[in-house]
Amino acid sequence: MRQILVRTLFITLALAVLVGGVFSYWAWKNAHETRVVFLDVGQGDAILISQGGNQILIDGGRSGKLLLSRLSRYVPFWDRTIETVIMTHPDADHIGGLPDLIHNYQVRTFIATNATSSSDVFKLLQDRLGEGVEKPARLEADKRLSIALPDGGTLKILFPDGPLPENTESNEGSVVSRFSYGQTDFLLAGDLPHEETFLPDVSESEILKLSHHGSKYSSDEKFLALVKPKEAIVSVGQNSYGHPAPETLTRVAATGAIIRRTDISGDLSYRCSANLDGCVFSGVSR
Repeated sequence: MRQILVRTLFITLALAVLVGGVFSYWAWKNAHETRVVFLDVGQGDAILISQGGNQILIDGGRSGKLLLSRLSRYVPFWDRTIETVIMTHPDADHIGGLPDLIHNYQVRTFIATNATSSSDVFKLLQDRLGEGVEKPARLEADKRLSIALPDGGTLKILFPDGPLPENTESNEGSVVSRFSYGQTDFLLAGDLPHEETFLPDVSESEILKLSHHGSKYSSDEKFLALVKPKEAIVSVGQNSYGHPAPETLTRVAATGAIIRRTDISGDLSYRCSANLDGCVFSGVSR
């Protein structure tokens, strides 16, 4: 009987050491890794930029359940804080998951334009932002705003220049940002149509998140000539809008850029490090 107890205790301790070692390695790796992940949230947008315990989430897709499921792959279970959430514009396919996010995580800072919506999901989001003891700090999105991560990497707002004019069409008020790490730039264009008219002086970026899920009204030849992307991301799911438009894909393909799609591949991940002096595509996850 004693031998059985000793053997059981030994096995238990060995397993505890093994689990502890695996956990410690995973925690260390996570703390020293910068990732940019285009989450597969169906017909919508959700982009996670993470660096250890620091996260920036741009939009939240349409479904809270799906958003939380995807985030759980990249945010450690013990980390219940999202440092920054950016709402590019108040369309349901970009904010539908945010009320559940705010209910399940402590959001430190919420960045958005002055755009509003009469939709139920927008009203619910505003209610959630006003709940709890530690309410998120609210900042207005404009091109003076930038966020620097502690171990390198900066997110900068490129558009809008300031408060949106009254009655601005929702997509035309989309927040556009650039995340830069080393020699790699990600241009994240929200749902902005005819981008070249709003961003006439935009500089080159290696990775372009196509605006409006690859709509035919986005990413025209003039804009692509300015950006010169090497890779293009399409955040898209099953839809009745014809996204991504064949003509848009043709325009992008003509630049020689690699096209990656969430509806085909799932989550699209990039790994960034100082050794690389930038970011590289690191794979997909269904």
